[in-house]
Amino acid sequence: MSSSDADLAQRPGEQILRVAIWGNFALAGLGVVFGLLTRSHVILLDGVLSALNGLIALMARQVDRRLAEPDPERLPFADAALEPLLEVLRGAVSLVIYGFAGLAAIAALGSGGRVVRAVFALIYGAIVAVGGMVLASYQGRQLQGQDQQPAQSLSLGAVDARHWFVEGAMGLAIAVVFGLVVMAGNPEQSLLRYVDPIAVLVVVWLSVREPWRWAKQGWFEMLERSGDRRLQQRLRKILDRPLRLVPHEHHILRVGRFGDIVYIQLYLIISPNNELTRQVLAHDRIRQLMYDRLNEKFSEAFALDLVMTSDRLWAERAIRQQPTDSPTPP
Repeated sequence: MSSSDADLAQRPGEQILRVAIWGNFALAGLGVVFGLLTRSHVILLDGVLSALNGLIALMARQVDRRLAEPDPERLPFADAALEPLLEVLRGAVSLVIYGFAGLAAIAALGSGGRVVRAVFALIYGAIVAVGGMVLASYQGRQLQGQDQQPAQSLSLGAVDARHWFVEGAMGLAIAVVFGLVVMAGNPEQSLLRYVDPIAVLVVVWLSVREPWRWAKQGWFEMLERSGDRRLQQRLRKILDRPLRLVPHEHHILRVGRFGDIVYIQLYLIISPNNELTRQVLAHDRIRQLMYDRLNEKFSEAFALDLVMTSDRLWAERAIRQQPTDSPTPP
């Protein structure tokens, strides 16, 4: 293993995602096996959702690695847009799963319920409760070791310990519910047959809003919309004072969120006959030269955004490239 690979493997985000992948896939296998063994749809639903979470975490690790090693020749926010894409995928698939589970539960209620092997369901709930709390504690310690706080936007770079706490709480609830069924006696009694479909409907009702939020926020980010007008207003307020110091006729400020990147694009239409006009006109001629050449030789639709600067450090920071030690040109 190279030194760069070793450093990558030691990053807190990488370690958190590794636990998320293996933990979710292990829970998925456990849920599917016990779901088929107990005939419980609430356990089977838990296993299927864990499989989805494991798959998303696996893809998130690839995105996280890609973002950790930016390519100076690739748009940085194009890579960051992969995160909201995964959020949309995760939210949409989760909503479909919850929809099918809810419909199956309603059908079971209408057909007399479902007999569940409550003892095995109790064992499953106990295992998940203990495992979820252990992983929640471990992930919490990993998150505390990170140098930076998580971004406010939806991020797939790390797995929140809250997920495992909720998973453990769900396992505890399953253990309690089916423990009561075991204590009640014969699970084939008419009322006990409705416990499992009712439990599925409760889980769907409590959980369905979260994937809707993932999909909605991810969709906003994919459309280059922050989903929060306060962010745009805040940036306009921050830039208002320095903009007053630059003589110009008009300015255009565009803000978009791509994963953990807030992309800010600012155009200044310079006023004529001021100290900046001559330099800006020279830049305009260079820009027009590039545009004319592309328009002549490049057949695809394009948008040219040409930035000219003598500050190498600023350019490297703008493209999220690791700054070099070379001095800034005079």
